[in-house]
Parts: sequence; C-alpha cells; structure tokens
Amino acid sequence: MKLRLGKTDVITGYGTIAAVTAVLLIDRENRVICCILAALLHECGHLIMMRRFRVTVKTVRLRVFDILIESGGIQSPSADALITLAGPMMNLLCFVLFIPWSEKLALPHLALGVFNLLPVMSLDGGHLLHIFLQKKYSSMACDKILRLTTFITILPLMTAGIFLLLNSGYNYSLLAISLYLTAVLFLKK
Repeated sequence: MKLRLGKTDVITGYGTIAAVTAVLLIDRENRVICCILAALLHECGHLIMMRRFRVTVKTVRLRVFDILIESGGIQSPSADALITLAGPMMNLLCFVLFIPWSEKLALPHLALGVFNLLPVMSLDGGHLLHIFLQKKYSSMACDKILRLTTFITILPLMTAGIFLLLNSGYNYSLLAISLYLTAVLFLKK
C-alpha cells in the first residue's frame, strides 16, 4: 500500500497492517499503542533533523519491526551522525517530558531510545559506529567490525529474551527482536 505525502512515498504492506491490527486487538492495556507512538516520535526526530540539514526524504517504509527512511544524499558524516542521534534523543526527551504524568507512556520511549543506541546493524547505534569507523578503516573492515559487534551484542539480548520468556511464560518480545536482528545480520551482505 502506497501513500504520497508531498514528495515522499509512505509504503507499508498488508502483512504489516494485519500484524499491527492483530497485536492491537490482543493488547488490552494499550501498551502497544504507547510503543507505536514511541516509534513514530523516534522517526519524527530523524525527519526533523533531516529537514534541518535539507535532506530529501524519498520513501518511508513501515514494516513489522521497524521503519525505514530512504533519503537523498547526506552532506557530511557529522550531519549523518546528528540525524542518526535525533531519533534516540527524541525518545529520551519524550521520556523526560512524559514520566511525571504516565509511566506507561514514558517507559517505551526510554526503552526504544536506549535500545536504538546499541551497536547493532540496522539500529541507530550501529549506524553511528559505522560512521565513526569509516574515518579510520576501509569499508570492508568497517563491515566486519560492525558484524562482530552486532553478534557480540545480540548474544546477551537473545539469552535475556529466552530467560524472560521462560520466567514469564508469555513475554517473547525481546526474543523476537533478537531473532529479527540476528536474521538481519545473516541476511545482509
């Protein structure tokens, strides 16, 4: 499904819509809505900073586990780093603003902001690490270092996800995210 907003295409698949709808129907405490709001505000942080640096946004892809922004060229590594940091910083700002009123609304911002700073491929922390590594190493060396860092970071996350699932009997979210990040690690070439 495709929607055009100005010069930007917003694209999502019917599978994503079905998955989000199913989770929203199951979620009786509206926690998923709070998480979706945190994710949307996170991406708004990136978009605001992209606008600040006059970066053209070509496509926004809404997927089950993430949102992908495809843009025109970013002028410099420092602009790229600031654009990348803007998402987690938006979440941390929202956490500070929302925590006096609603823990349920604030905590997903804290979790998403901190989680996205992990040095993992496809997360903002991984992109930041790649930006900094490019200053000293070749592209091939950067990719190898980032893959290793991703693997080392995902192992404890997956272990914690299994532990959480076994102890709660129902909370599989961290395990699912860890498996998704592992799949991205092995499928990306």
